[in-house]
Amino acid sequence: MREDEIIDKLQKLGLTKYESVAYITLLKLGPSKATDVTKESGIPHTRVYDVLSSLHRKGFVDVMQGSPRLYKPVNPEVVLEKIKEDFIEDIEKLKGAFLDLYREAHGEDLPEIWTIQGFDNTVERAEYVIRTAKHEVLINTPFEFLTLLKSEIRARKDILFVIISNFDEAPDWLRGSNVILSRSGGAPWLMASWIIGDIDYALFFGALPKDRRREKFYSFWAKSPKIIQNYMHWFYTIYFDNSEVIKPLDYEKLPKPFSLVNIRTLITALKRVGTPRRAEVVGKMIDSKEPVTLSGTIVDYEYTPLTANITFRYNGRKLKVGGIGSYFEDVEGEKFILLE
Repeated sequence: MREDEIIDKLQKLGLTKYESVAYITLLKLGPSKATDVTKESGIPHTRVYDVLSSLHRKGFVDVMQGSPRLYKPVNPEVVLEKIKEDFIEDIEKLKGAFLDLYREAHGEDLPEIWTIQGFDNTVERAEYVIRTAKHEVLINTPFEFLTLLKSEIRARKDILFVIISNFDEAPDWLRGSNVILSRSGGAPWLMASWIIGDIDYALFFGALPKDRRREKFYSFWAKSPKIIQNYMHWFYTIYFDNSEVIKPLDYEKLPKPFSLVNIRTLITALKRVGTPRRAEVVGKMIDSKEPVTLSGTIVDYEYTPLTANITFRYNGRKLKVGGIGSYFEDVEGEKFILLE
């Protein structure tokens, strides 16, 4: 590397041009007097002491007291490693500060979206969504891909699955009481595959590769409540509502209490079991943003492509409760707990 390139990179690390030249000069000379640095580097005599003192404060130079005073360059590996550690620490602090600023302004974490490369990696992410879900998993995918998730689905008896695929008939391993199966209504399921876990994670991809081993298969991984709530809305309005339910929820066999996070999943269950239904709603009031946990009864619901909410009787009042992102209801529901 040429000397002018080294000087340029040292300046990017926070040194001035004179400081960069002085440090390089000391590396060449070894411990030296200020006058020797001036003579070798061309730094003006009136500036050299300030430059060397600044390098000492920044950790690039040690001062050897005596007469005359000598200036010794600190080992480059030592000084650069310290700069690297400080730089990484500053980056981590900035990351935290930026996330705090975003959270204060928007009330949620910064959206995170990644591209996943490779079919096997996509399968692993889909398995992770199922494995980590706490309440419900929504799946719209060809049966060919669904079979790859067989063991993970069978292992989860404690969450609700809503699955849309191009079924001929419901296979035995998908006949659990906690599974809703729906046969795709035709072309829509070919448009995309979705695997959505609660409001935490979502995986999205297009047509399956002809060769599963191909590394040039891409999917998209999201961790953002606002984005995922849109995915959930599309899952129901584009796919589920245009498909045929071939295996409904066996609600009576489910252990209670049973919790869900999606208002449309809740209403899908209510269509099967009917109302009134005792429940709890965890969320916040729309007007005040105050967190609330309400115990009462679901007495009715409204479900259209644009609207999904329940009527909730609480302390003699009837409240309209919507899902995450609600504006016109009384309560934004974040979790719905069915008690009976």
